[in-house]
Amino acid sequence: MKIVLQPEGSGLCGQACVAMAAGVSLRRAIKAVGHNRGTDTKDLVFALHKLGVMCASRLVRVSRKRPNIPPRAIVHINVTNEQRDDSHWMLNWDGKIIDPGGRWPDAYKKWSILSYLEILPPEETVC
Repeated sequence: MKIVLQPEGSGLCGQACVAMAAGVSLRRAIKAVGHNRGTDTKDLVFALHKLGVMCASRLVRVSRKRPNIPPRAIVHINVTNEQRDDSHWMLNWDGKIIDPGGRWPDAYKKWSILSYLEILPPEETVC
């Protein structure tokens, strides 16, 4: 799996995660998503399926204190405080968190892992 970084200051973290999970370029992932702005779960599922990657159809919430994340998943993190409310996508690949923004874990001290979209092995089917 090749690491794909999003351009600095862009909202392409979801597209970069799709690119890494599917083994394609960022440009091809943007085309599969259908736009070059922030993504939601539906965008990720659509793009992954379009690129032949099987995944769950919805996010699974995790415990904030002890998140249990599958070996391959797109992880959704969030920060909510007085200054901002923001979210970000990262990829968990074989147990290693890969941040398309290149700032994990240092820039996310006050962020929480909220949920994940599991990427299924090729032999499994989507329910």
